[in-house]
Amino acid sequence: MSPAAGTGLVLPGGGARAAYQVGALRAIARLLPKGPTQPFQVICGTSAGAINAAMLATRANSFRCGVARLLRLWRRINVMDIYRTDVGTLARHGALLLATLLGGSHGPRRTASLLDNAPLGELLRRDIDFQRIAAHIDAGHLRALGISATSYGSGHAVTFYEGAAEIAPWQRVRRRGERCRVDAGHLMASTAIPLVFPAARIGADYYMDGSVRQIAPLAPALHLGATRIVVVAVGQFGGQPVAPGPLCYPSLGQTAGHALSSIFLDNLAADLERLHKINRLVGLAPPASLDLPGIGVRRVDVLVLLPRRDLGAMALAYAHRLPRAVHYLLRGQRSMRGTGVNLLSYLLFDRDYCRALIREGFADAMARRDELVAFIGGEHRGYLPLFPPEFL
Repeated sequence: MSPAAGTGLVLPGGGARAAYQVGALRAIARLLPKGPTQPFQVICGTSAGAINAAMLATRANSFRCGVARLLRLWRRINVMDIYRTDVGTLARHGALLLATLLGGSHGPRRTASLLDNAPLGELLRRDIDFQRIAAHIDAGHLRALGISATSYGSGHAVTFYEGAAEIAPWQRVRRRGERCRVDAGHLMASTAIPLVFPAARIGADYYMDGSVRQIAPLAPALHLGATRIVVVAVGQFGGQPVAPGPLCYPSLGQTAGHALSSIFLDNLAADLERLHKINRLVGLAPPASLDLPGIGVRRVDVLVLLPRRDLGAMALAYAHRLPRAVHYLLRGQRSMRGTGVNLLSYLLFDRDYCRALIREGFADAMARRDELVAFIGGEHRGYLPLFPPEFL
């Protein structure tokens, strides 16, 4: 299998679930021919997926090396590496958040967040050598890296990209691409889940998690030059089964879990469905009509890897490993049962849970090894399923 030119990789958000992506990437590395092979010329990431994307970009001369670095990071990760878990910090942030919600003009000048993610910034600056990205682009190992965030000021989805000189910034309805030198600040912006983590400042604006207003998650990869895309999702598009038992009023944990699932999954599902329909129309249209001025439509082959198991339900077995104060906080919001476990799974940055997700991602991807080999090798996807059956 020799990687095809123009193949892009899209890594959506999902908090701790991004460890699943590392398992799938490990499977891809296992299937590649020996040597310093790079199967993806364009790499795009959002939220926690942005961390994985940036790490791969810093090792763009060797995909295997990049995956090995990610494995090392996620296999040893700890909740305290991402946010502060001591009782004093959680109580102070909780009080500030309540004052923000209730205080109006008399509340804190800076909108508070539930958690303090300062440790994440320290981890990113320590473990990711952002200076290597430009060198790999200059050497031709990588065409572009895109990191998406959402502007608090304009409400636009902004893709900060570092890439080849010929890639021009773009402007579309409520989304744009902005050239920059990607650094830890862009990753902090992309991962700033509203109310959970604080806003991150870049230049003269503040930013939140890139998944919030990302109405076209596949678009940045296409703008950066990808002609075919591998997507590693971290959730099931078909939703979760209804839990047995008596009907209970939705808890705050359930509400937050569904809100985050909507942010991380719904826009991606809608964009994939839209692309599927466009591909079908392109297949029916006369080839000459696609070259008419102002049309600019082409087929874009996409392979979607996604979990067969419910990653939220998997988190329950590891909930006891949370620091006591965080465990108490989430249990109090009924995040240990039903659909409330989604919130737990997004915040459970525990090495044992993440190692389980890595194994799950590896197994799911290897179960589709023939499809992966064919797709990355450049063959027409033809028989490859774009969506799970329940999505069509």
